[in-house]
Amino acid sequence: MQIVLNVQSLSVFSLVAICTVSVTNLFGEHPTSIAIVGGQGDAPYAAIVRSDRSVMELAGLPAEGLTYRVAMNSSGRGIVGGTEGVNAYAALVSHKGELTPIGGLMAPGEIYTVAIDESGKGLVGGGHADSSVPYAALISSKGEPKALSLPPSGLIYRVVLGFFHNGIIGGKGPSNSAYAAFVSHKGVVQPLAGLPAIGAIYWISVSNSHNALIGGQDNLSVYAAFVSRTGMVTPIANLPQGANYSVAINNAGVGIMGGTSQSQPYAAFVSPQGVATPIQNLPTTTGIIYSVAINASGTGLIAGLADSHPYGAFIAPNGVLTLLQGLPTGEGFLDGIVLDRSGYALVGGESDGAPFLALAAPNGHLTYLNDLPENGAINSISSTRLNQIISMYR
Repeated sequence: MQIVLNVQSLSVFSLVAICTVSVTNLFGEHPTSIAIVGGQGDAPYAAIVRSDRSVMELAGLPAEGLTYRVAMNSSGRGIVGGTEGVNAYAALVSHKGELTPIGGLMAPGEIYTVAIDESGKGLVGGGHADSSVPYAALISSKGEPKALSLPPSGLIYRVVLGFFHNGIIGGKGPSNSAYAAFVSHKGVVQPLAGLPAIGAIYWISVSNSHNALIGGQDNLSVYAAFVSRTGMVTPIANLPQGANYSVAINNAGVGIMGGTSQSQPYAAFVSPQGVATPIQNLPTTTGIIYSVAINASGTGLIAGLADSHPYGAFIAPNGVLTLLQGLPTGEGFLDGIVLDRSGYALVGGESDGAPFLALAAPNGHLTYLNDLPENGAINSISSTRLNQIISMYR
């Protein structure tokens, strides 16, 4: 299943540090963890993708529930989030793929989003959808949660770390208002002003640029805004009706966003000055862009569905599309993506109820990875070490 979001409700089931590596490290006896993927099999699913292109499923996940999001830092340490039965679930993941479950989370509840910094500390967010109670917590490197003080109602859809020593959380607050806040390393929550009165923040992206980029919905319209390090929110003007489900920003301050408008896929580049340039030649069928990415050179990647089938494309800085070739032809979607500065990517999704995971070359050619569950989906991918798997691929 896939994330389908609007301002009234949430149904959840919706860049790089380059390292050098030797051939021995790639294909020798000790392959390294270069990415983490998450989604759903017959039970919650998460796996490590290693430098020899093998996929190692993580042992010890709950027998029941869902995996919504995963994250990994540059040392190969990760975090997964979702549910265990009806309760919130999250776990830290060692570079060897060993799980450390995090106790004391919301019960009942769900973890929709996770982040991890270079020290191994995490941030998780979610809530209890049935009662519309938000939840977020800082996670120590030992797996100890510290719940944050949040509004009395709403949900948290996205968390990030690493924006000038702050985290950022986003979602919706009371009365279906859009909500976002800075989070200090001590857990002090500073709400941002100037957000839509009716709407939501679905995605947040940070980089080494001066601004973060947030995206979501403003009443019935696509919403995006830059957020400065002081918390000033500067909306992007002249956006169409629809919803913005994903944003990304690179170190130069160039952004990309994706979602849906007029029931069709929608995506646009955003200049550092805040000018949105819609991407042309997207499918004119019913569809959604669920995930976007952008690398240091300004090349973008969009992923979603068109006419109920997986859809994805690289986008050159001048707006020219290169479609991903050989995507599965069954009903499904493309969702989890990570884009390397070389132009290669790792992408995943679902087709006819089965998960798929593939390396994507800049020309759109796909090389599929094996050892996935027979049923389910790949909804989330995280990596800052993708170069280790593609250095022998080019």
